[in-house]
Amino acid sequence: MRLSWLDPRRPAIAAGIHAVQMAAYAQEAALLGARRFPPLERTVADVRAAAERFLGALDGERIVAALGLLPEGEPGAAAASDITSLVVLPEWQRRGLGKRLVEAALAACAGGAVTVSTGVANAPARALYAGLGFVEVRRRVVGAEPIEIVELLRPRVVG
Repeated sequence: MRLSWLDPRRPAIAAGIHAVQMAAYAQEAALLGARRFPPLERTVADVRAAAERFLGALDGERIVAALGLLPEGEPGAAAASDITSLVVLPEWQRRGLGKRLVEAALAACAGGAVTVSTGVANAPARALYAGLGFVEVRRRVVGAEPIEIVELLRPRVVG
């Protein structure tokens, strides 16, 4: 298993990222009890046009997990880097891939602050982020269903 930065402008790479997103987001929608889950509406074209960088976990050439990262200073980013997505194929979960991807993203941010959002009911994701030093900063409700989201922050590392 290797981690690598991915080029979503390449059609096969974008399709691979999208396939992982659809499998993982279908699972998350079920976990959150959401019948309409906006991440499931994304297309391969959306992945190709995305502003974020993608870090992937690859089994050979197959993408089995991916993390989207919008670096600080990029259009749409706040005063911190934003993890925009973290997805792992269901059959590859519970093997530490999500943790490895987040740790690599944190290293790429060179100790800067990093934010991420997830569903309040997504206990596995919340536990992963808490274990990596993220703290809750606020909750909000989104969507027509609605879904409660928690926003998390891993503060800037000083020293």
